[in-house]
Amino acid sequence: MSDAWYEGVPDEALKSETDKAYEQAESAIRGGLAAGLAFDAACNGVKVQDDSLRAVIIDDLLKMIIAEEHFAKRVPLPELATRLKIPTERLEATRESMLREVEESTVREFNRGLPKDPA
Repeated sequence: MSDAWYEGVPDEALKSETDKAYEQAESAIRGGLAAGLAFDAACNGVKVQDDSLRAVIIDDLLKMIIAEEHFAKRVPLPELATRLKIPTERLEATRESMLREVEESTVREFNRGLPKDPA
């Protein structure tokens, strides 16, 4: 049997520009944080053509860091805020946003499973 058409195609060729932007942003931010930069200073290294996409990527990366450090490793938000050199209130607001997103997604999925009203 022959290989699929994508066998041997480099992974980069199959990624969307948005996927590539996310990966480059994550690498830049995590690299900056590892070098001791504040979160916002590390974000200065993120180069994305579309400003709204850049803002979404940075917001998502902060959520990823909260998920990894606060939820998974139980790092208290004040300690994480000190490490990232951002206000604790910013982390608290982002965490609340994350919880709202989970709640909304859960409700949406629950409602999708309900039988349709035969009206």
